[in-house]
Amino acid sequence: MKKLLVMVLAIVIAMSMFTFASAEEQTTLTFWHRFAAGSNNANILEACCREFEKLNPNVKIEISPQGAEYFDLLQKMIADAAAGNPLPDVFFGGYNLLNYIATELDPVNIEDLAPNKEELDEIIGRFSPEVLSLAAYDGEQIGLPLAMSNMIMYVNMDIFKEAGLTEEDIPTTFEEVFEVCEVIKEKTGRYGFACQLADNWGDQALIFSAGGELLNADKDRVDFTNEGIIRAMQRWQDLYNNGYTPVCNDDELNANFNAGNLAMITTTVMKISTYADYADFDLRMAQTPGFEGFDKQLPAGGAAMICFSEDEAKQDLVFDFMQYMTSQEGMELFTDTGYLCVTTDEVSMIDGQAPAYEQIQYARPWECWPGGSIGLEIDAMWLSTRNAIIMEGKDVVETLTALDEECNMMLENA
Repeated sequence: MKKLLVMVLAIVIAMSMFTFASAEEQTTLTFWHRFAAGSNNANILEACCREFEKLNPNVKIEISPQGAEYFDLLQKMIADAAAGNPLPDVFFGGYNLLNYIATELDPVNIEDLAPNKEELDEIIGRFSPEVLSLAAYDGEQIGLPLAMSNMIMYVNMDIFKEAGLTEEDIPTTFEEVFEVCEVIKEKTGRYGFACQLADNWGDQALIFSAGGELLNADKDRVDFTNEGIIRAMQRWQDLYNNGYTPVCNDDELNANFNAGNLAMITTTVMKISTYADYADFDLRMAQTPGFEGFDKQLPAGGAAMICFSEDEAKQDLVFDFMQYMTSQEGMELFTDTGYLCVTTDEVSMIDGQAPAYEQIQYARPWECWPGGSIGLEIDAMWLSTRNAIIMEGKDVVETLTALDEECNMMLENA
């Protein structure tokens, strides 16, 4: 009996030591993303991380949901680092901020992150060249695409029906947008159309589709005086001047649409689940309108997985995490957010995503402002000027010309 007791105690002690050792060997990876804690997308991303942990019990992912747009997310990370904290091991970096990330921070290139050439080639091969390039800057693959979206149009068909309109009247051009908005205004008294204001992504979709650009050919200066950008900003201002768009911020635009006060809004396909949850009306999704006589061009929204860890052991685990997230299983889970699949795998499509997949043919990069940290200042200046033009009625040409001169002077003196 004593011998049996001794054996049992020995086994218990051994198991306790093993459990302690296993806990000691577990590595924590920090992961910052843009979604608000408790939101649908944050929950989906957390589920992805927990599935990875099940497959890799030696890894714990500490998630920091920030509830911010990509620009604000980057600003929060910079402030956190300035306070003496290390950069996150994995960062959800917007494609439009790769200039700053590549030039001002120190991301680990994917070529350096991969443990060997075979695994590097395998993970690179999961993407089309066009999609892979979204997470590259100046020839360096500083991250891997995780999220990809484009701008679609959400339509309240109840307002259309009240105005005597049908599905066939859903506009495909901005010329038609104005016609439909006038009917909706006269027949229902409601607002007709709005474009998202959260950042410059919606701006770029309008400008590029109107034949305009934001930068020169070398991407080292801004160009706010070309005909296309003036055309786009003038038409956007007209929407406000005609009373077709409510004068408010982006959150209030969403609230107006959810409340049934706005017939159409163009924003990211990623909001499909959110709008569907709120909609107490017949919600439809359609392609973003273009401009007659010009090729539609839509910046690819979304973000890349970027590694900042300096620890080689953690870098190996980050690569493992990237492998999981870009696997068939990972993409099946993650695309429930509404984001499109970034790999060549076929995954299940959720209701309403079809217009976004159809628009991939119009994709182009989401432009980064030049100048590193100067680019962050330019972004704030652009958004302020944009609002002054479209909401306050500032002269389009004069205001854009003044901004062009000021921003290029900043870049020259940097």
